[in-house]
Amino acid sequence: MRGAAWRGVARVLTRALGVGAVLVTAAACSTAVAGSPVPAEIGPPSGAASAVQSLDDLGEAGLLRYKGTLTSASNDPVEFDLAAASGGEIAGSLTVNGKVASVLVVERGTYLKAAADFWAALSGVGNAENKGTAVADRWVKVPGVLIGVELADVFSPESMSQYLVVDTDKARDDEQPLTDRRRTDLAGAKVFRIPLVSGAVYLAEAQPHGVLKVELDSAGQSAPTTVKKLSTTVVDATGELAKFYQDVAAVAGQLTAPVDVLNTVQESGHTFEGCGAASCSIVVSFTNGTKAAVRVSVRGKWQGDSSPLGACEALAGPVAPGQAGSATCTLSSQEWVQFFARANSVPGNHPYSVEWSTVVLAEAPDLTKVTALAKAAPADTKARQTDGSHFVFSIGYGGKKVWKYGVTGKHWTDRADRQLAVCMGETRSVCRVDLVTATGDAGSAYGLLKQLVDAYRTAGGTCPEGQWAGCAR
Repeated sequence: MRGAAWRGVARVLTRALGVGAVLVTAAACSTAVAGSPVPAEIGPPSGAASAVQSLDDLGEAGLLRYKGTLTSASNDPVEFDLAAASGGEIAGSLTVNGKVASVLVVERGTYLKAAADFWAALSGVGNAENKGTAVADRWVKVPGVLIGVELADVFSPESMSQYLVVDTDKARDDEQPLTDRRRTDLAGAKVFRIPLVSGAVYLAEAQPHGVLKVELDSAGQSAPTTVKKLSTTVVDATGELAKFYQDVAAVAGQLTAPVDVLNTVQESGHTFEGCGAASCSIVVSFTNGTKAAVRVSVRGKWQGDSSPLGACEALAGPVAPGQAGSATCTLSSQEWVQFFARANSVPGNHPYSVEWSTVVLAEAPDLTKVTALAKAAPADTKARQTDGSHFVFSIGYGGKKVWKYGVTGKHWTDRADRQLAVCMGETRSVCRVDLVTATGDAGSAYGLLKQLVDAYRTAGGTCPEGQWAGCAR
């Protein structure tokens, strides 16, 4: 056995030293290093590293608020005021060619609600003037190509961060610490302007140098929805994510029968039917000329003696491709009852009329996910999980000190580990990454992040020094 042990040592040392001789005494094998250890000096992070850290922080946000302008892929000028969540849900408003519309994005579907003039002015809508009246003030499902932008592909936090690539070739001082770089003015505040490969980003002067404004030459994942000249302010609203989902779920509940603005049926006739003391109906006939079965909505606004009598709505279908169908829209309002009684007791003519619209309906979105997110409770750290779709992690230093908390997806270790160098440079300490817990949805993950940041702030008076997402300022 002793001979075997010696052969093992000799074999290792021969390879390490590159010689053929075999040592014959154990005293010659030592791991001691002469001298005294000297701590390495940790310098501040470079300006480029700090900028990349700020963009990582933006990508980890649960909710961002944007206000700005862009030019759509169809060359329409667009103003926007939007709140965009990490899951792709978006709510707010768009102003296209000077006409405003409410917007809601759920389950990758974009829904707009606007007055008739918005639809009449929107390029790409066939028979726009007449269709504008038909869909006015109704929720309409629109493909991104119709408005020239796929909102979730541009404004969700992770999507936005992917367009923000620091251009070190344009920044000659990128190796200097960010705080040594020249400041510029933005709305009266001192900021750092960082050149991007396709634009520029403006970072707050104070640590952790959060993103305040983005300018992009272009953004989008396909030519028909790639926008140009995007300029927007950015505000982190991660702490408001729970209320955002509650509000979105409430509005999304109205999407039971959204209009399909691109498809139509051909009307073939109409008749009044059953007009008496209690009610009056109009029967609208049509043919489905599309290539798929459709549901159809007929809405009517009634008048009698030039005064409003009320409105009716009727649904029909599904009607198969090439098949005929009809919808009976019945008015039974108190105003009709009074009008009919007056017409039969007061001498003279008493004309009545109805103005109706016939539209195809899109499928209502599945609101299961949004409803669950609106009710999600913060993840429980006492029941710590290591698997899920969202991972809550911390980056710490100096024992138990926390530099920041973060939320990201399955590759959380890669994202967290690449932030260690900036943590080390800013704290002058060795930094580490710890998993807090994993969870199956964004609502629970960001709810926990809010709890953690709020608790830290309550205990120490400030957020963790590297915290941007979830730290209201």
